[in-house]
Formats: sequence, structure tokens, C-alpha cells
Amino acid sequence: MTDHSQSDEKELLRQNLKSLRAQVSQLAGMASALALWSQLKQLPQFNNAKRIAAFVPTQTEINMTPILEGILCLQKELYLPKADPAQTLLGFYPVSDLKKLMPGSHHIPEPPSMTALPPEKLDLILVPGLAFDRRGYRLGYGKGYYDRFLSQLGPSCFSIGVGYSFQMIEKVPFSSHDIPVKSLLSEKSFQLCS
Repeated sequence: MTDHSQSDEKELLRQNLKSLRAQVSQLAGMASALALWSQLKQLPQFNNAKRIAAFVPTQTEINMTPILEGILCLQKELYLPKADPAQTLLGFYPVSDLKKLMPGSHHIPEPPSMTALPPEKLDLILVPGLAFDRRGYRLGYGKGYYDRFLSQLGPSCFSIGVGYSFQMIEKVPFSSHDIPVKSLLSEKSFQLCS
């Protein structure tokens, strides 16, 4: 497949999944968020993790509030991303109070700047995306922020792609620089990637 036709395929998939996500009602979204949290807190990889990176959702991404609050309630260390648009890089910063998040560069609340945690020190990362496949490949928004960050993680860091079950698809088009996640979590199931 040529790079051009692959980027067309990715763009079509992005539009399709954005439109599906926009159709999720607030009630269904909240039910999915609670189902995600109830599965996540049972995973040994989560229970053994001390330093956890997560994300604050955009308007149509799956609601992460129960998970973010749950991580803090369990007194684990929570790290949330702050984007550097000039270099298309992400840093993950410690958060102890969700009310202290501030509007960020992509209109997504971000932690106040302190010192970013070196990527290799994370135990677990929850990764957003528009689509994921069984091999762990993800379709992001096309800027490469997460692929750059995932490539710096230590080998023991457990990565989980997070989204609605309809975002878990048969095959995501991927390139050599795309970094797959190790597992997938939706409101319906948790699975390790092959």
C-alpha cells in the first residue's frame, strides 16, 4: 500500500470513528466510564502499578473521570499529559487534584507545569486513540505525539489502549514508526494484544 493511499484510508477511518463517537449519549458514556473503571481496578497490572499515566478526554473521547478519581483515591501517583505543539511532544506531569488542571494547547485541560516524569519511570500508561486493533496498533489524530512518547517507555511499562468497544476494530493501517500498545480496554472487555 502506498503512503498516499494509507493516509487516505486513515483519514476515512478517523472521520468514521469521530462520527460514531459523537453519537454516544451522555448516559451511555457515563455507564461506559464506570464499566471501564470496574474492569481496570481488577487488573493485576493496574494493582501492581505505582506511577500511572492517563489522559483527560477530548469532548467525544470516553469519559475518564471515574478512572482518574479512582487512581487518586487509591493513592497511586497520577500523571497527565501536557502537549508541546512546537515540537509535537508530550510530557506527563504529576497531578494530585483534578480541579487544578488548566486549559491546554488543544483545549484539553492540562496539569500545571512542574517537572515531567521521565517516561522510563512509568509503570502503566492508559493511551487514547480513535481506533485500536488486536495487535495493539492504534489510529491517533495523525500528529504522532503518542508514538513518540510510547517509544521512550521502559520495557516493564504496561500500556493499555482505551476506548469504546466500537473503536476496537479488525485492522488499523500502521507504519514502521507506529508503536503498538500491549493491551486493550473497552467498556465490554480487556484483552492482551497478540
